[in-house]
Amino acid sequence: MPIAGKENAGACSPYRWVILSVIVLVQVALNGAQFQLAGLAARLIPALALRPEQFAMVLAAPMLTAALFGIPAGALADRFGVKLTVSIGLLIAAISGFGRLFAGNFGSMFIAMLGLGFGLAAINANAAKIIGAWFSQKQAGLAMGMFVASATAGISLALASSALFAEIQNAFIVSAAIVLASLLLWIVLIRPRPDGVPAAPVRSIARYLAGAARSRNIWIGGAAMFLFMGGWVAQTGNLSNALIQNKGASDVLAGLASSLLPLAFIGGSVIVGPLIMRKLGRMGILLAAPALGAALFSYLAWYLPFGVVTVLLLVLSGFLLGTLVPFVMSLPMLLPELGPDYAGSGGGILSTLQMAGAFLLPSYVIMPLSAGNASNIFLLISCVYVLFGIVLILLLHAMEVR
Repeated sequence: MPIAGKENAGACSPYRWVILSVIVLVQVALNGAQFQLAGLAARLIPALALRPEQFAMVLAAPMLTAALFGIPAGALADRFGVKLTVSIGLLIAAISGFGRLFAGNFGSMFIAMLGLGFGLAAINANAAKIIGAWFSQKQAGLAMGMFVASATAGISLALASSALFAEIQNAFIVSAAIVLASLLLWIVLIRPRPDGVPAAPVRSIARYLAGAARSRNIWIGGAAMFLFMGGWVAQTGNLSNALIQNKGASDVLAGLASSLLPLAFIGGSVIVGPLIMRKLGRMGILLAAPALGAALFSYLAWYLPFGVVTVLLLVLSGFLLGTLVPFVMSLPMLLPELGPDYAGSGGGILSTLQMAGAFLLPSYVIMPLSAGNASNIFLLISCVYVLFGIVLILLLHAMEVR
């Protein structure tokens, strides 16, 4: 299976770990700032007089921005550089984070949260580009696994810490300050490529976009991320409340069971995800097996009576899903038709479809089709994971026949 990962100068430089630390911090900061609203929901909804659907729109607003601007963010990075593009995105995100302090209703909070999404669009579109510049193929799996896991870590930290703030405003100040700190570290520490590596030739933005768009594999990978993110957001967003309302679980036990799902995802991303990337050529169609297993375990975790088995099945489901996402997110640096010249634009396509799935599938497909029935919700989530596995089979076949 031909892939683009080759040894480079950055693979021997210890500075690559500084680069990885900064992009991980950026991802933790942005996802934490977004999902702290979920932890503050009980106070924020009455404070802003939000209806349930309005709160859902506010929480998902950064994903909408990331979906709309992922492709432009990647193309701009190919044309003007990763450092400048992500710096602008983080600056808008930091300003928007502080802007939430002055939001007194749905409209103003929605606008502030939309602004937060510019940072997500910039970093998600270009993570593969910068990791590919600094890490060898063998190391890139671990680096991408840590980057993917950092988003879930940011969500978990936000949910765990939000209740510790006596005032909503204090929580917003802290999260916005962390985003600002990540911007400053990005400006000071990030180098777009190792010393001695020449810059890519400068082309028009239209040419970068066209070059990436010609890759059939990046669109198939984007379809896979569309499905994964839609199922993942629906599962993590509904699980705790569904266990309480339908399974008789206490708030504490439901929260504990739900938190183990993303924690297991982190383990899969960091432990097994890099191994899958190294063994990719010998794994073939078997790569889809974890997605199908996750679909089965996710539904059984809901179908069976709540208890220890529920927790075990959730852990298995999260772990299996975590093993796959680093591979898909690494496609811009793995596909030979993209390479470093078009990695930003390719990452933009992935990011756009990924965030579109997170925004569209839960609210406009899964919830309407389920008619509010919890069993239907989790059956549909499992069906989405099955489709995720099928698309991975198509992707692997397309890569092997090149």
